[in-house]
Amino acid sequence: MEETNFADDFLTYLAGTKEAEISNLFGFALDSLTFATKVQVFHWSCESGFQHTHFETIYNIIRDFADKLVETVLSMGIKFKANNKTYVINDELFDISSAILKIEAFRDSLIDLKSQYSTKISLENLFGDTIEQLDKEIGLLKNFK
Repeated sequence: MEETNFADDFLTYLAGTKEAEISNLFGFALDSLTFATKVQVFHWSCESGFQHTHFETIYNIIRDFADKLVETVLSMGIKFKANNKTYVINDELFDISSAILKIEAFRDSLIDLKSQYSTKISLENLFGDTIEQLDKEIGLLKNFK
């Protein structure tokens, strides 16, 4: 009968978990860039200069977030590796209420990730800062449609 070493099994498990976690973060960064492109389409399609300005701010916030997320993970000594997915960027006519809901859904995913990485201060701070910036822009868009 082969003897199993719990420590080795656990270290293998942790390595696999960390690899999946890192892959998820890199994937989320790519998803964020794609979503930023969708917000840029909102920016081109909106109905007023006010909306145009704030959608531009939002897509820049999201692009900056994606870049900082990848750089933060890279600083942990992890090499970049991610899989591509297929995305539909412009699948509907622009509607301000729908656009705001999509941005809120993205913000909600950041809130979920922030809670998952609460022990990693650099990631938690990045998520928190981005959430705060998005909340400000969402509030402006909602109040001054």
